[in-house]
Amino acid sequence: MGDGSEELEDFTDFSDSFLKEIARAQMPSRVPTPGARLGGRDEHRFEVLDTLGGGAMGQVFRALDAELQRVVALKFFLPRGAGTREEALGAILRQEARAIAQLDHENIVRIFDVGEWGGAPWEPLVPFLVMECLDGESLGSLLRRERPGLRRVLSLMRGVARGLAHAHERGIVHRDLKPSNVFLTRQGTVKLIDFGLAHLLGSGSHVPYLPTAGTPPYMAPEQWRGEPQDARTDLWAAGVMLYELLTGELPYPSVNLEELRARVLSPEPVPSVRERAPELPEEVARLVSSLLTKEPGRRLSSATVLAERLQQLETQLGPWREEPLALGPQRRQVTLVSCRLVGLERLSEKPDPEDSLEMEEDFHRKCSRVIQRHEGFITHWLGQEVLASFGYPVAHEDDSIRAVRAGLDLLKCFQKEPPRLPGHALSVGVGIHTDAVVFTVSAQQASGTAPAIQGEAPQLASRLAGLAGPGAVALSSNTLLLVRGAFETEPLVTQDPLAPVGGQRLDAWRVLREREAVMRFERVLATGTVSRLVGRERELRMLLSLWEEAQEGRGSFVLVRGEAGIGKSRLIQELISRLSPESAYLIQGQCWPRLESSAFAPIVDLLWRRFLPHGPRVRSRQELRGYLESLLGALGLLREPELDARYIEGLVSLLSPVGAEVTSVMALPLEQRESKRWLLDALRALSSRMAEHRPVLTVMEDLHWADPSTLELLGVMLEHIGEERVLVVLSARTGFEPPWPPRPGFHRLELGRLSAESTSALVREAARGRALPEKRVAQLVAKTEGIPLFVEEMTRLMLERAPGAIPLTLHELLASRLDALPPRQRVLVWFGAGVGRRFTGALLATLTRRSEAELRQDLASLVAAGIFQRDDSEEPGYQFHHALLQDVAWQALPRGRRREFHRHIAQVLEARFPEVVGAQPEVLAHHYTEAGQFELALRYRMRAVALSFQRWAYPEAIQHMRQALALLRSLPDASRRSGEEMMLLNSLGMALIGTQGYDVPELEQTYARALELFKQEGESLPYLDQLWMWMSGYFIGGGRFSLASELAERILALGRRRADTMLSAYAYRCLAVISHHRGELLKSLELLEQARTFYAEEPVLAAPLSGLWADMEAVDSSFICLIRLVLGDVQRAWQFGLDALARARRLNHPGTLSFALISLTRAAQLHRDAQRTLEWTQEGMLAASKGGFKPSEEILRGFRGWALARLGRRKEGLELLRESVEQLKRMGAWPSVPYLQGLLAEVQGSLGQVREGRALVEEALQCTNKLGDRFLAPELHRIRGELLRLRGENGEAMRCFLRARLMARREKAALLELRATVALARLLRDTGNDAQARRTLVRACHECRVDTDAVDFQDARLLLEQFSTPQEGLVAW
Repeated sequence: MGDGSEELEDFTDFSDSFLKEIARAQMPSRVPTPGARLGGRDEHRFEVLDTLGGGAMGQVFRALDAELQRVVALKFFLPRGAGTREEALGAILRQEARAIAQLDHENIVRIFDVGEWGGAPWEPLVPFLVMECLDGESLGSLLRRERPGLRRVLSLMRGVARGLAHAHERGIVHRDLKPSNVFLTRQGTVKLIDFGLAHLLGSGSHVPYLPTAGTPPYMAPEQWRGEPQDARTDLWAAGVMLYELLTGELPYPSVNLEELRARVLSPEPVPSVRERAPELPEEVARLVSSLLTKEPGRRLSSATVLAERLQQLETQLGPWREEPLALGPQRRQVTLVSCRLVGLERLSEKPDPEDSLEMEEDFHRKCSRVIQRHEGFITHWLGQEVLASFGYPVAHEDDSIRAVRAGLDLLKCFQKEPPRLPGHALSVGVGIHTDAVVFTVSAQQASGTAPAIQGEAPQLASRLAGLAGPGAVALSSNTLLLVRGAFETEPLVTQDPLAPVGGQRLDAWRVLREREAVMRFERVLATGTVSRLVGRERELRMLLSLWEEAQEGRGSFVLVRGEAGIGKSRLIQELISRLSPESAYLIQGQCWPRLESSAFAPIVDLLWRRFLPHGPRVRSRQELRGYLESLLGALGLLREPELDARYIEGLVSLLSPVGAEVTSVMALPLEQRESKRWLLDALRALSSRMAEHRPVLTVMEDLHWADPSTLELLGVMLEHIGEERVLVVLSARTGFEPPWPPRPGFHRLELGRLSAESTSALVREAARGRALPEKRVAQLVAKTEGIPLFVEEMTRLMLERAPGAIPLTLHELLASRLDALPPRQRVLVWFGAGVGRRFTGALLATLTRRSEAELRQDLASLVAAGIFQRDDSEEPGYQFHHALLQDVAWQALPRGRRREFHRHIAQVLEARFPEVVGAQPEVLAHHYTEAGQFELALRYRMRAVALSFQRWAYPEAIQHMRQALALLRSLPDASRRSGEEMMLLNSLGMALIGTQGYDVPELEQTYARALELFKQEGESLPYLDQLWMWMSGYFIGGGRFSLASELAERILALGRRRADTMLSAYAYRCLAVISHHRGELLKSLELLEQARTFYAEEPVLAAPLSGLWADMEAVDSSFICLIRLVLGDVQRAWQFGLDALARARRLNHPGTLSFALISLTRAAQLHRDAQRTLEWTQEGMLAASKGGFKPSEEILRGFRGWALARLGRRKEGLELLRESVEQLKRMGAWPSVPYLQGLLAEVQGSLGQVREGRALVEEALQCTNKLGDRFLAPELHRIRGELLRLRGENGEAMRCFLRARLMARREKAALLELRATVALARLLRDTGNDAQARRTLVRACHECRVDTDAVDFQDARLLLEQFSTPQEGLVAW
């Protein structure tokens, strides 16, 4: 049997191991021939057409199925002779084939039937399978012809894995997986063949050296040991196939069976694929290793997981990680190693071609092993020469040293086993040269061959190999510079002078040996020094002065503003450099353009960096709580247990990521929304308490990209900055306006362009001591126009290039600097530009999958080149030297490449950075949107919507909903996703109302789109009830009562058809509100009572899908309070009102409380209870602020102004009322405007501003006429009369009072009628008509329907007593 190689070769040639046993039997006397018919009941079903293949084991024929009229394949298994086992084989095969026929998958060949065919009666029956007929070739045939590229390998193996997964799920194992049992159709589909048949041999096999079925090179350890086999056995074979496809070799090539068995069963792990193919990505190597784990229990868990891993790898391999051949042209600095055979020219006769071929193949194989061991890349096999590259496709910081070591190892290898021809031993010479080359790939090379190298470097390396002579290594001067000190060398002296090659003289050195002990020092790459601050002396003095004041307890804010590149960050950095870390705290935050809709994004980041810099950012709430308590306590920042607990809970909520499940934006936890104010207070308190220990310098840069919640926090801090040891320095681009009103302690610092003198000084500073002609300096001053960034960049470029090569525009400068970067660094720049201006080393390492040393070297080079700069955070990170660099770099990529980058960034964030997925889903939404993967983008955008509502950040939620709607409409099945669109439209509409009011064009567009969907789908439209409910609220809030009434009737009809009590209650409520605005108070009260009848059936919320819902029982009761009060039923009114308030407080829900308090505050104002109005407006404004209800907050603010004025603080109250009216006008909340205008006019009258008040009340009356709002028209006419009386226009004033009485009487508004009557009586008294005044009062009091404890009734009684004797007064009453 020898060494077993013949047996192994014999096995690898067979198509399947099931047939190998059969092959040992004697062939039958005959087999079916073309034209023969067989099978079926009449033995005529299948007509044999021709032979597809066969051999000693059997035959495969193409046949026509006459019954089904389709072409099939018939596979015949040849029996070994008569006997019980052979007779039973057909039955066993039939049973097994029928089981396998249940497999129905595109990656498994389909078996239709099993049969038997016999010739003469004395001949044994031959079993055969009826299968689908495939057109193509086996994977084994493909491997013999070519080595597939990485992407194709992953795609092929994914098909194999999917087929295995389908079978394994049904309990069927292949047991003989190998390339010849994988078929590739012409359409590219992978098919597994001979599935599940090999195990039929089992014990009793006639193959003595096989423990069980299988082909030796692909057999798992458990197969060699004869142990039970399962799906993991197939996974081992899949791993061997993957290894072979990636490297072109088996894991254990060229060994006999005994050695193969020993290696497979040894505890040593299988050699890594990167030993054979170092260019393969590390994650590919890890996948192969997981499949070839020798312990089955530690092997990859299933074929399903394998398919998923392959899919992920295939997706993640963007253009930057494609196999070298698909990268396109690349300019790279590499060290080339040329190994040439030496001595062929001395042969006396030409060797036999086959001898030469065998010798060259052995030469190539040994060269490949040595080069791969040193992680080089074989570029070309050129017969008698092998060319290898170090630095392409994977670069290392010591590539040149690796290359020289590889050269020395090549000498050792061939000294030990020299290349041989019959009768001759040859030697090799090695030449090594380092230079820049261009690697290109043509269309013809895309199938896996090596790239072409453009340039002279290959010829130089080859020439050096020839000059080295037998058994020597020669280096060029370029390589010598890189490895000097690591190797002992000597000049290479030849008899003939070295001729120039391509105009370049070739100097060479011979390598003697590697130094035994070399102290290797890492060079620190220059990162570039910061230029001296020039031309900003005044601005710096201002900042330093403010810092001194802050240290003394006079804190302040300063906004540094200017155009891009003007030097804002440089100025702030100079201030920071003057800071002593031991005596002050430095807190730095950065706003990013892609996070401007991410609530508290810079705050969250700085909290992590400042207080939890180490470890993962995904932690449980309990862990965060404990860590913060411990840390803040150790810092002495905790002092009030109950208050501190609330503060810490707020911080924990802020730092906790949102769950992966997307919840409706309208069903968020109430407690979280209510805690926003606590969160803001906690953040402010944290800064304040730190300042008690040391002064605090807080820096927040690029505020023009800040999210609204961060701006809100800064506003809260500004309110309390005056007495704290804190200086807050903000930067923003020109055009940014802070949202806070002007306050003491807020300063602006505008940065302008540098003067010509300062620009000239900065040019010389940027030149780093190199002398520049005055003419060049003048050119730079003129071109840069005083923008410091322009000055530094253009000066550096001028020094790097030939004199005079100054670009005309900054874009050309930036683009040229980026183009000059090596490809590896350009990839980092592209990734950085895709991620954003700032990025961490950890993210870049994961995105590029480079080693720490490689990444550090590239980043250091980019920092030194001025492309990146290190940030000042505790977490290692980088940012672009300027945003313009990022813009130019990103725009340099074509759209398709940008999409690839975005997709890869998103997938890496998704897989490796769960803290980003949880806390900033909008980042993934952005990347998936830019990648064109809108379905995934929509999913993450919806998470961002939910997270924004969870953080009470409605402005951010609105932005996310806008983008979500745009994504939804871009999907191909958008027309079938009306439910998702309606949910977003409803949410967006109410969020817009809550934050911006009713006069918003986008609101009209939102509901117009919703109505369009309704026209398309009718009442089957999802969320239709929500649409109509919110639209009615929109129309009422905007004063469009006719439209609101029509819609309310439709809601009522829909509620009745659906038997939906919630809809019906809401409809009655809307009609009640409309009736009250129309002055139909009794009807309004009746409708409210009808709505309340549904409370007994089920609790009703205004919007079960919204975070803006309210408890309608509380809201309705408060509204009844208002109506009954105006009707004069004061006692019952307050009974309803106080019950409503108690219920709202128990629920502790911002929406319910704010809506209820609006009605109750109006009632308190109408009842002239200023103190209660003041208390309730304060409570209601806080609730409205927590809930994000801006119109409600402004209405309450107006009533608060009235209360303050009533209590003596008239000017303060006047300003609040005026601001409220103007804000409500801008919001389009018109029903609330006229009455507040009336109150404002009343206050103005009390301050002597009668003319202004009269004009305002006239405007209010015009507004009510336009709206058709008659509810408070009587009160407006009364106020107008009072103003006219102050001007002495008594006749007109009397008409106003009479008109007010008449209008109130028509509305049954007894309280307002009485109030107007009292005003009229006073006027009559003041004009000398006491008798008429008395009669008017007496009649009014006799007919009065107002409770006697009403303030207006008391006023009437006091006035009447002035006209009567005590007895008359009593009689009158």
